[in-house]
Formats: sequence, structure tokens, C-alpha cells
Amino acid sequence: MNRDDVPADSTLSSRTKLVLVVGLIVLSVIFLAHIGQILQPFLWALLAAYLLTPVVNYLNVDGKLPRLWAVTLVYALIAIILLALSRYLYPRVLEQGTVFVEDIPRLENALISVVGPRPLGIDIDALVNQSVTAVTGMGKTQSAGHLLVNAFETFIKFFLFLVATFYLLMDAPRLGQMTKSSLPPGYREELAALARQIHLTWQQYIRGELVLFLVMAVVTSVGLTALGVPGALFIGLASGALELLPLVGPYTAGALAVSVAYFNGTNPFGWSQFAYAAAVALMYLIFRELEDYIVIPNVLGRAVRLHPLVVLFAVTAGGIVGGLLGLVLAVPIAASLKAVLSYLYAKLFDLPVEFEPVRTLGGGVIEIPVYGTDTELESAEPTGAGST
Repeated sequence: MNRDDVPADSTLSSRTKLVLVVGLIVLSVIFLAHIGQILQPFLWALLAAYLLTPVVNYLNVDGKLPRLWAVTLVYALIAIILLALSRYLYPRVLEQGTVFVEDIPRLENALISVVGPRPLGIDIDALVNQSVTAVTGMGKTQSAGHLLVNAFETFIKFFLFLVATFYLLMDAPRLGQMTKSSLPPGYREELAALARQIHLTWQQYIRGELVLFLVMAVVTSVGLTALGVPGALFIGLASGALELLPLVGPYTAGALAVSVAYFNGTNPFGWSQFAYAAAVALMYLIFRELEDYIVIPNVLGRAVRLHPLVVLFAVTAGGIVGGLLGLVLAVPIAASLKAVLSYLYAKLFDLPVEFEPVRTLGGGVIEIPVYGTDTELESAEPTGAGST
């Protein structure tokens, strides 16, 4: 068929385009639901590549290394760090973690002796078993065959994670350019600004969470060791990890440490167990206040501006949908959805869109979508980078 023979009205109507888009979205959701078992290592690979791409770019551009050598060097450095941790830190964590897990039945019996086996209708034994299974991935009894299958699945997922991360790091510049060039020309500038805002939000949030993990893991480990709490290093690392879960994580960490101190039965100071547990609770309260007023404002800044109820809902929904990964990424995903929905609201109601620059205390600039009438935008007091 010649080009002149193509009908003039061969373009798709708006209704047809809408049906195609909705159909593709529905098919994508169905497809992702069916491959959920193998999706997780690729999602972790996306997160790892997102975190490591700046390092690879620095080695590639500023360090003048070929990209393959830059990626290989990053992999080698991570392997060295993991080997060092496994040599010096992992044995102590494993030892204390084993003692902690083996001590759970005694702590459970002490709890039951105080509150009974079913306080408020809650089965303590079932709750403890579920908690141990969620943390360790193992119930009370598992066959050797089941353990072998789990080990094989873990190996396959880890292999997929390594390969996917490698290719994402290698092709990051090309993927970014392809994504930018695929944007509609008329919306390219606005969408690029929106993507930049989301990127800086994630960058600030993830960096802040990593700092919070390190700070809380170190200070709680030192504090619990000074107080003589059993499994201090293990509980300290768990406290740092629980900092990654907004709202519920820090309180769960404090409750865990206080419970171990109270139900342990002995303490090195000769105090009553209530006073001993109160001292641990006071330590966590002080650390929490210092974190809220010093660490979080200087590390996270205003990267994520969400109502606490939105954060609680996002964390709960993220845990149900995505498990551990969903819990960790729930807040930045919610912040990203808020930015996207704000932009779509402005476009749907034909409101002009501007991006308010907000400078975070970490040094980044996050551009928040602002919508309103022309009169509102002209009369509004401009908010500069110093609004934080």
C-alpha cells in the first residue's frame, strides 16, 4: 500500500485510545499477579541499581573507568565488605540471635505467667510462633526436603538479583535516555520535572533511612550492652532494621527490648525487673526523642510530606501487597503517588502547573507540584528554597 492510499481518518479516536490504555493496564495487572513469585528479586534489583548507579556513574565519568570495570569494582567492593562483616560481625550476631531464639520459650512462659495464656482473647503461643516464623522464616518443625527446597529457591532468587542488578547498572544511561525520549514532546518538560522531584524524594528518603539504621543500630547496641540486656547486639541490629518501618517500627523495637529485659528474670544491677525494664524503656525514649528532634530533621528534611494516617495506611497496605519490600518502600511510593496525583489533578481540571522548589537539609532540591488558577498563582507569596 502506498503512503497516499492511507485514509486520512486512520488515526485512533480518543475513545479507542482510552480502551486500549485501560486494557493494557488490566492485562499488566493480571500478568504481574501471576508472576508475583519471581517478581521480588527483580524489584530488589531495581532498588539496588537505583542506589548503586550514582557510584557507578562517578567511577565511569569522573574516574574515567569503562562502565564494565566500574560495575565490576562496585561488585568487588560489596563482596569485600560482606566478607569482612561475615568474618567479624556475623558470628557474634548469629551467636546472640541463636541464644535469643532459644530463650523465647522461657520468655513466653514468663509472659503467660503474668498475663495468662489468652489475654483479651489473644493466643500467646500462636502469636509467638507466628512472630518467630515471620522473623526466621522457619516454624517449629520443618523437614529436610522443605529446607532444601527453600535453600534452592533462595539461591535462584539471589542469582536473578545479581544478574538483573548487573544489567541495570550497565544499561542505566541508555535506559534513562530511552525513557526521556519516549515522553510526549508536549509534556516532556513537565514530566521530566515530575520525575526529577520523585527521584530526589526517593534519594533523600533512602539516604535518610540508611543513616537512621546505622545510628540506631549502633547507639541501641551500645546502650543495651551497657545495661547488660541479653542479646544486646542482636536486638540493637533489629532496632536499627525496624527503623525502616515508619511509625510502628521504633515502638516495636522498644517493646522487644523492654520485654526481654523484664521477662529475663535477672539483671546485673540487682534491681527489680520492673525498674530494669523501665531503665531500658527510658533509654529508648531518650534515643527516640533525640532521633525526632536532631537526626530526622537533619537527615530526612522535608523529603516526604505525608499525614501520619496516610503513612500508617501506606505501610499496612505495603506489607500486605509486597511483604518486607512493601513495608520498606511504602512511604516513598506513597509520596510519589501523591506527586503524580497532584500533577494529574491539575491536568484533568486544566489548572496551570508550577513546581515549587523545596531545598532539603541534605542538600537536594525537591520540586513540589503546585496547581491553582492564574490569579492564585500570581497573588500567592512565592516560596523559595529556604522554606525549610
